[in-house]
Amino acid sequence: MPRKPIVGGNWKCNPKTLEEALKLIGDWKNQVPFDKRKIDVFACPMMPHLLKVKLPMEKLGISACAQNCSKTGEGAFTGEVSAAQLKDARVQWTLLGHSERRSKYGETDEDVAEKVSQALAAGLKVVLAIGELLEEREAGKTNEVNERMLNPVIKKLKPEDWSKVVIAYEPVWAIGTGKVATPDQAEETHAAIRAFMAKAVSEEVAEKVRIQYGGSVSLDNCADLIKKPNIDGFLVGGASLKPSFMEIVQKSTPPPVLKKPKFSKATDLNPTTKGFNCMVKCTKPAEQVEGTEGVYEAQVGDESGVFTVSFRNKDLCEVCTKGASIRIQNTSVRMVKGFIRVVVDKWAAFKPADEPLEWEAKDGNDLSTVEYELVES
Repeated sequence: MPRKPIVGGNWKCNPKTLEEALKLIGDWKNQVPFDKRKIDVFACPMMPHLLKVKLPMEKLGISACAQNCSKTGEGAFTGEVSAAQLKDARVQWTLLGHSERRSKYGETDEDVAEKVSQALAAGLKVVLAIGELLEEREAGKTNEVNERMLNPVIKKLKPEDWSKVVIAYEPVWAIGTGKVATPDQAEETHAAIRAFMAKAVSEEVAEKVRIQYGGSVSLDNCADLIKKPNIDGFLVGGASLKPSFMEIVQKSTPPPVLKKPKFSKATDLNPTTKGFNCMVKCTKPAEQVEGTEGVYEAQVGDESGVFTVSFRNKDLCEVCTKGASIRIQNTSVRMVKGFIRVVVDKWAAFKPADEPLEWEAKDGNDLSTVEYELVES
């Protein structure tokens, strides 16, 4: 089963004011909405803004994610926020292990592992950041570094815990530098992480765990990166502080899956039919309905029976000549004084069939002459 893409924005210590944060969310609202069924989206505001922007974000389908949490519980820990306190505040996600926490504030791999354990125990979901320095990449130690960072976490977690963890691979040399790993470089590292997870945890976990890429992700490179089979989304930095972050989300969303339409028989029609598809022949050409302005009706059908089709587009009269083979798609039924009419509106297709239909329509079984009575249930 394909992994659902996930895109997050790490705001770091930005923006300066709550007013700016709320304006950004307002700008996001004015962008094309994304399909929440196909992609998960989160953003990480700084702690003073987190609860103020949480509700406006959630109205857009975006989860508010903390940037960090404590490796301890509640108590005499000045300046800390525990995982349980985040959960109590209805926060669902936290980012942990970001390179800036590791390099600037001395967090060790073991510290990060303990934080992950605390967060999961509190019921939070975790974005776990890993990644190598430039000198480590140049020394050929990328995989070694990533495995070193993952190992303490693996030791603390049960296999089932990984369903609540997203791995964010962020090469430190690409964060905020404008440099970015090429799609092939990123894919190679993501594949190596997945292979390590298969060996260290299980193949099932490795196949299901989502791995984001982070490091100067932008509108210009995200479309090429997301095509790679082991890249499941992005952790975006500076570009998430712009209205165009929503465009990155859109470019990361899987395209719609196109299916061949299923064609029904005329006798499948009933008063509640929607999205009706049928291959038919015209038995009576289109004529304007008497007493109406611009309403046309014709009779069409297949080997099981015929029915009346109704439309307002006069150009369709040229399609609906006697004996013509016609392809009908996405039509719906409208009841007129208890009788079925198949309506061709702007959402429907009504065009010549790709090839002439060999059979003749059964015009003796007219489904539009069957009267239906509304019965209250």
